[in-house]
Amino acid sequence: MLSFIFLLTSLFSIEAPSGAVGGANPLSVGVANSLTSPRYVILITIDGMRAEMIDDPNMPSPFLKRMSREGLRVDRVIGVPPAATYPSHTTLVTGEVPARHRVFYNRPFLWNKDTARISYWYADSIAVPTIWQRAHEAGLKTASLFWPVSTGSPYIDYNVPEFWSLDYSCDQMEYIKPSCTPLGILDELEQNACGKLDTITYQAGSLQRDGRTAAMANYLMNHYQPQLMTIHLITTDYSQHALGTQSQQLLEDVGSADHAVGTIIENLRLTHRLDSTVVIVTGDHGFCDYSQTLSPNVWLTEGGLLSSEPGGEWKACFYAGGNTSFLYLKRGGDKKTLRRIRQLIDRLPADQRSLFRVVEKDELTAKGADPAAVLALEPVVGVAMTNNRTGAVVSQRKGGTHGFISGQDATTLIAWGAGITPQRQDTIRQTAIAPWILTMLGCR
Repeated sequence: MLSFIFLLTSLFSIEAPSGAVGGANPLSVGVANSLTSPRYVILITIDGMRAEMIDDPNMPSPFLKRMSREGLRVDRVIGVPPAATYPSHTTLVTGEVPARHRVFYNRPFLWNKDTARISYWYADSIAVPTIWQRAHEAGLKTASLFWPVSTGSPYIDYNVPEFWSLDYSCDQMEYIKPSCTPLGILDELEQNACGKLDTITYQAGSLQRDGRTAAMANYLMNHYQPQLMTIHLITTDYSQHALGTQSQQLLEDVGSADHAVGTIIENLRLTHRLDSTVVIVTGDHGFCDYSQTLSPNVWLTEGGLLSSEPGGEWKACFYAGGNTSFLYLKRGGDKKTLRRIRQLIDRLPADQRSLFRVVEKDELTAKGADPAAVLALEPVVGVAMTNNRTGAVVSQRKGGTHGFISGQDATTLIAWGAGITPQRQDTIRQTAIAPWILTMLGCR
């Protein structure tokens, strides 16, 4: 036991600059009672998970509340720049920032081309090893359900990836079946676990989706015993984007996600795996409410630096791949254009300039953002960034957003199960989670 704890402590002391805030990573003290590593690790993300979903007594989350009381709880998990679904999920399975894993946004910036019809779907976009790869190479079985940037991964033995057709009229579940591993696994899951999946029974944002995902996870665990499983629950993201963080719909969605987690825990109990499994529940990002939007590309369009539609002539473009707008120059060393943009920002009226801060290149580099971005604009809480090129610079609109780089939209984490003792910790960085999982599985 002592050697295992020492290994964890040593690991996170070395990686403290990226993994922890203000010292050794608190995950290092989370496992204390187990003489050996757990046999199974299940990593579950609840998209847009906030600490309030657990701590607020009005939130319908009894399973998450129990896990928080009985397990290791980290109040704030600081994400990567920007805190968005695809780069954050990639950090969770690599332990690296976007500058290293190379998944910078949900949709890549395509240098003034239309990005609406493409995402980072494919696992070969990831430039560094993943926990799936490390586990697979160590001889362990792996499984994954609807995890971003996992399509085509050769290291996931049982994989139903997050992937979809751009023809939204097609049967999306039939469309992804050829991309599932092994071929026929989704048919098997529909027949034996979750029933037929279609636009009614598995619609994005539907309450049915989380429960059916849990049924799939339990079937894979019971029949194939993967030592590492990653699961993405998405429902809570949709209601928060549309309605913010305080809606009746969100309460229902939190209940749905919590029930899915509880179903997975119940299955572990019924199959006698509680004493050999660690369940980690975290988010990819949190959420903040907003009442205004800011569209900095309108400044560039009006200044003749950017075409009004993608594909035209341009010298500079802001790209909001989350709730931070990153500035790209057509020619990276174009100091003249960058100087014009700085002057434009300096001359803005106070009611616009007060809505954001300028994030300089040094800070972007230190936090691991896309190296091609020359600066960024991070809004104050209450403001959402858009990629609009025409229309009003500032508009009145309400909803929820995420994608900051300073931690305003931090998520949270619970680890519960074999060898996990009750602990409450303050803050870690998202980069700490993957190496901890590999250590528990003996793959470091």
